[in-house]
Amino acid sequence: MKRILPVTILVLLAFAICVAGCISSPSAPDQKSSADTLITQAEKEFQNSNLHAAESLFRLAQQNYTTAGNTASAKAARDQVMKIQMMTFHYPYNRSAMDRQLTETFPDLSAAQQVALLDDPGAVTLKSDGETWYFEDTVSNIVYHNMTIMQKANAGKQYTPFYDELAPLAFAPQRENTARYSNPVTWEGTEEIAIPRDRLPGNGTLKLWVPLPVEYGPQQDVTITTLEPAQYLQTSTVTGTDIGLAYFEIPLAEVRDPFVNITARFLFTEYTQRFTVDPAKVLRYNTSDPEYRKYTAPSANIAITPAMKKKALEIVRNETNPYLQVQKIYRYVSDTLPYSHAPHMQLEATGKPRSEYVLETGIGDCGAQSQYFAALCRAVGIPARVPAGYQMILGPAGTHVWAEYYVEGYGWIPADVTVAEGADWSYNATTAEREQYRDFFSRNLDPYRYVIQKDVDIPLSPEPGADEVVIDRSILQIPVAVCDTCTENPSIMIPEKYWAVSVARA
Repeated sequence: MKRILPVTILVLLAFAICVAGCISSPSAPDQKSSADTLITQAEKEFQNSNLHAAESLFRLAQQNYTTAGNTASAKAARDQVMKIQMMTFHYPYNRSAMDRQLTETFPDLSAAQQVALLDDPGAVTLKSDGETWYFEDTVSNIVYHNMTIMQKANAGKQYTPFYDELAPLAFAPQRENTARYSNPVTWEGTEEIAIPRDRLPGNGTLKLWVPLPVEYGPQQDVTITTLEPAQYLQTSTVTGTDIGLAYFEIPLAEVRDPFVNITARFLFTEYTQRFTVDPAKVLRYNTSDPEYRKYTAPSANIAITPAMKKKALEIVRNETNPYLQVQKIYRYVSDTLPYSHAPHMQLEATGKPRSEYVLETGIGDCGAQSQYFAALCRAVGIPARVPAGYQMILGPAGTHVWAEYYVEGYGWIPADVTVAEGADWSYNATTAEREQYRDFFSRNLDPYRYVIQKDVDIPLSPEPGADEVVIDRSILQIPVAVCDTCTENPSIMIPEKYWAVSVARA
């Protein structure tokens, strides 16, 4: 869908082009002076929330600095372009384009109903350049927020994703004394990066952090069989660490092949998790234990603010048993906060914690919902963490995030507030079946998981520089890429077209 640029952007762009190029054959000092002027204008437009105009001006400044031979300033301007792209990337539609898309997708909606949907507070939007820009997944979010539409769509297909695959597991009787980890499934995974050489500059260094499985609890017998090309592999984590990754540095001047290729292969075994918890047998926490302190402390995206504590106390009320407190928090998140795709790159660029985003908006996807759940648990002194990786529930591997909470006497217990919502998506489930399915995922989990990290906000190793533009420092599900000479953000470019994951039963 083509963006319709506001008149203000076109005027500014024309002015910027004139500033950058009206003088024939400018000298290097003139180019630098022109670029400095463009930077000042760009910063002003950014402060005024004219992001598209600011991006155009920063890009022109980058070109002028490059012509002037001022490499450091050119890179700084390029980084500003990349940060703005992170804020605007997922907002391709202005109001008229969004109106057309809704008309095409929901032809039975009246004009008033269409207006109500686009003006709904749950609509994810961006204000920029005097316009409202709509999130790329607005149509999907409308479906997720409206169970009548969702159930009608699933009835037409005679199929409810996630629920149909997992209901047999959720409804299976649990035997007495069943092991917490049971019914292992062995998985074989392949990850590949194949970037056309002509999409990258002739020199400089391409840095890549590639995800790998870790060994812990329900994920065992992890073996990394292939990491190639070996000559560019700098480090890889051992399988028992908190986050699994391989770090590559590729000197682009050495690459003569048509593609830059990276390959990782691995094996691991995943177990079904089943917990039967007797609240009367829950023990007191040892609040001086380092692990307790670690998983009740705030992190970048699991924020424990006064507002978060207030919300957590509203949810648990007078309940003092940690396990029963978690059940209240779980039901609150799962029952009342609809699934909704979230603008993660924008949140990263603006430094907005995912947990606060959900607290403020009342919506979120699996990652945002799970980090909100963990923040609420930590706010009342319950250790919680947020594993991240992939799920193979629907066959092809898809990114997924869920949560775990710690109960003394039982250990780490899983909770998937997002998959639990699949009960509401079903067109033919009974009330009792919905309740049983939702209850299952408050303390049990399927074996269709590939875990890359035990919690969010674990630093990469080695850490990218503070000035390097990374689209997500909290979760490693897709490669993190940094390139000192690239003109476009490789962390956006690679996952969109040149990254493939396959995880299948071995």
